[in-house]
Amino acid sequence: MKSARTAVKTRSRDLAARFTAAVPLAGGEHVYRVIEVVGTSSTSISDAIDRAVARAHKTLRNLRWFEVMRTSGHIEDGKVRHYQVTLSVGFTMEEPGS
Repeated sequence: MKSARTAVKTRSRDLAARFTAAVPLAGGEHVYRVIEVVGTSSTSISDAIDRAVARAHKTLRNLRWFEVMRTSGHIEDGKVRHYQVTLSVGFTMEEPGS
């Protein structure tokens, strides 16, 4: 049985391969890095996604795509009170020295 870490690494490689094949970029081949981020919101799933991407954008350059890996939430008094969305986010790695 695969460990959770191995499963995430395998899934990340698969995502990068699918993205690279589906969206060829001008100027040659690129290398992508895939990270996992979790966005939260008391408003909506969409807001949780937006928050995760906006936060990643503050410290990472060349964000290209995301995929929702998991959606969950918190229930209180029979109502949804909080949304949590786990994303895989892909970005283009820069050439050394650039």
